Amino acid sequence: MIQQQILNFLRAAVVADALGVPVEMRQRGTFQLTEMTGQGTWKQPRGSWSDDTSMTLCLLQNLVAGGSYDDLLDKFEAYVMYGDWTSRGVTFGVGRTCANAVRNHAINQLPALECGDAAEFANGNGALMRIAPLAVVLQHETDFQRRVQITRNYTALTHGHPRSVLGSLIFLEVLHELLLDQSVASALKSVHNRIVREIPDDAAVTAEFKAYQRLFLPNFGQLPVAEIKSSSYVVDTLEAALWVALNSDDLKTAILTAVNLGGDTDTIATVTASLIVAKNKLATIPDEWWSQTLNHALLDRVMIPFAEKFAD
Repeated sequence: MIQQQILNFLRAAVVADALGVPVEMRQRGTFQLTEMTGQGTWKQPRGSWSDDTSMTLCLLQNLVAGGSYDDLLDKFEAYVMYGDWTSRGVTFGVGRTCANAVRNHAINQLPALECGDAAEFANGNGALMRIAPLAVVLQHETDFQRRVQITRNYTALTHGHPRSVLGSLIFLEVLHELLLDQSVASALKSVHNRIVREIPDDAAVTAEFKAYQRLFLPNFGQLPVAEIKSSSYVVDTLEAALWVALNSDDLKTAILTAVNLGGDTDTIATVTASLIVAKNKLATIPDEWWSQTLNHALLDRVMIPFAEKFAD
């Protein structure tokens, strides 16, 4: 990806996050979003973005600086505890599993890769929401096993269960294929075949494959919206975002479709936006939406160096 494409990839996710924030946790069918709004669920002004973007910014700066996993958790702590990396100095809506990981690192002094909760009930989407930039970093990494290990490590910082690891892997591998100009349907087929063929010895991960089986059905994209769940459960979030990506080419349409699914609107829209820009590198963010997002000074200070470092 060239520098501007990377910036579009990152900025689209911010816009999607900000669009979803005011209606997060609202039930599908009780609203119909068509533009950037404010207040709502978190009583934040229009254009505010959430933990999805804040924790992604932490990742971006850590990658640019070549920081360790412990360094990244230090950045997460600064976000959660002190409001760093936020749109207006206010932390809101941090998921329980992410907060527990920060506590494990800051207070319990656990090593970074042991901070993520490995319990089955801790399979939220808090790793999925921040991990997309790794697809840019790994776009030329041809060693699948190395991509698997890096994905596992960055996920386990907050989410240690194999189901979350597999969710991150599917997402990043689909992005990997989209950046190679495959369609979403072809990418899913390639990822399915690769995972089945190349990680059969990882029993903990492959045992979770059944949780994601529906993604790989030939007719998954044709399922009616009533069969698409939009909760913060990692499987639901990934399914919802990929379902939208299978049915939308236009970025604006896709983001609005994702938000209007209800539930965990900001994260589903964020993941969706990353998929759409990866599959359509000419996708453009509506100028009005981008201009309405807050704290461009911080966003540019973190995103531009990342784009410069990892552009082709």
